[in-house]
Amino acid sequence: MRRTVTALGTGAVIALCALTACTVPATTDPAAPAPELTATQQDRIERAEEQLVQTCMTGHGFRYWPEPPAGDAEEHGTDFVLDDIARARAQGYGSRVQRGLLARRQRGPNATYRESLSARDRARYSAALAGDPADGALTAELPTGGTLVTPRGGCRATAQQELYGDRAAWFRVNGIAMNLTPLWVPALVEDPRFTEALTAWSACMRGKGHSFADPRAVRTALPRLTEGQREAKAYATEVRLAVAEAICARDSALADTARALKPVYVARARARYGEELALHGRLQRAALARAEDLIGRD
Repeated sequence: MRRTVTALGTGAVIALCALTACTVPATTDPAAPAPELTATQQDRIERAEEQLVQTCMTGHGFRYWPEPPAGDAEEHGTDFVLDDIARARAQGYGSRVQRGLLARRQRGPNATYRESLSARDRARYSAALAGDPADGALTAELPTGGTLVTPRGGCRATAQQELYGDRAAWFRVNGIAMNLTPLWVPALVEDPRFTEALTAWSACMRGKGHSFADPRAVRTALPRLTEGQREAKAYATEVRLAVAEAICARDSALADTARALKPVYVARARARYGEELALHGRLQRAALARAEDLIGRD
């Protein structure tokens, strides 16, 4: 991990990945970015993909229920800090929301149906849906090193091929677009404007009785702070810390500072992958057009 400022430490990069899954919205040109897809448009692509997967699985002799779009259940603030006070009061860091989503998926019709199958048919179901490793794999080199790997076959692959027109190209450029974060975060967290706001945030938290150097430290400490507590008390602790973080993010201007600085540093990282990101944007728009043909606009 690269050097970062003393006040924030290397945890800033990890914290960002924890909050955002290391994603950066793709545009076609860093200097004059094309309009990003709206959440509704992204949901439309997901819904179309699920519908195509259903059709494919039916062709393999299996039932499949389209999963709902992921939506914005994880959106609570900026990349670096939670700053939605109302949502912090209502959801804390979102642990109950995430547990609910996981439980619904585990109890959903697809999981229930799969478990109802024989061991042999479960294997066939998984291969039909996600592909058989024996059929080969696609690979994509990431901007920070490492390689993404995914099976070539399966109904998920078939659906993406129909939507994007070139699944191999999509997998490659999407791997780049979704993993640019570590290229720009280290520089941003060294910016004096950010470190000044972070220092103010930490001082604000101390004033509320919480000694944390940065937002990641709150999340790291939370399991220890709630260990042995009943669920209700543990959740109350989570909410209390989340609200304090959000209030201090506003009062210290940490969230606003991060928002203001992010486009500058993201653009620098994106400039290194202009061709790949332009292709990413074209394939995404093509997928949206095909999705709208398939399921219509709403």
